[in-house]
Amino acid sequence: MNLVIRPVHDVFLEEVAFPAFKLGVVDAASGLAKLLESVGDERVAWLLGRVLDRTMGGSFFGLMDDEWLELVHLLLFAEWERRRDGWHVAREHPGYAAAYELALHVALMVQEPSYPYADADAAARFRDDWLAGPLRTGPVALVAGIWDPFPPFPPDQVLVTVGRSTYAPAENLAIADWSYRSAHAVKAWGRRLDEQLKNLIGRERVRLGPLSLREADELLGYWTGQVPETPALSVAFSGLGAASGGWVREVGELSRLIRNAAAGGQAFTSLVTREGGQVSDSEPAEAARARW
Repeated sequence: MNLVIRPVHDVFLEEVAFPAFKLGVVDAASGLAKLLESVGDERVAWLLGRVLDRTMGGSFFGLMDDEWLELVHLLLFAEWERRRDGWHVAREHPGYAAAYELALHVALMVQEPSYPYADADAAARFRDDWLAGPLRTGPVALVAGIWDPFPPFPPDQVLVTVGRSTYAPAENLAIADWSYRSAHAVKAWGRRLDEQLKNLIGRERVRLGPLSLREADELLGYWTGQVPETPALSVAFSGLGAASGGWVREVGELSRLIRNAAAGGQAFTSLVTREGGQVSDSEPAEAARARW
């Protein structure tokens, strides 16, 4: 699987899209009509009208044609702005894109101090235990498709790409192919980020023992946004040999995404896609539709 995370406008999602989704998972026509009440964007309104004309009953779950997928992509991943005549698509912000396992690994490196990132077998066991555990929060949960807080609708009834589907109100647990975090949550991640990155450097110093991580200051500067380029490493970071530079860049890219979104008051949506599809942080809806 591949993963994409994009910064989005949480007011649009929480006040417009999510209430419509709540209706649409029961009655698609009602959900689409509710969206039409608030949307002023010509392209989106046209798509809504087209899908609504073909909706004969049932929920969003049965909608899988090209126009519905383009519409969902715009609703979940575009930046929206409120104008006098309603909400309009303004742009799509660059996001973070990676193979799913890589993104999960990198998020755990940043978030979880006890994650044994340098031992492949131990790291795999840790990932399995973490995902099965009762406390699943932070960026790792977003990557894994876990909703926090619990959503008012089953998200897998809105969009399915690879088939992750859990909606258990009694357990307060929802897992789907896409997930969301509010701007408030992202801002909280941003406040903790620099300290988490310092701790990661500290763990690497301990792991390397008598070896000196001479690039520690430059590496931390890159991760915290003070140094623009990835430093060259004389010591293989995390014991990953020739691949170490790639892992360093991934930590830097994910950290930059969180930092910029937190500073800009933005929320996040995430999506996993089928294996082999291209992952782009600026692809148009048509390309995304083809990849889904």
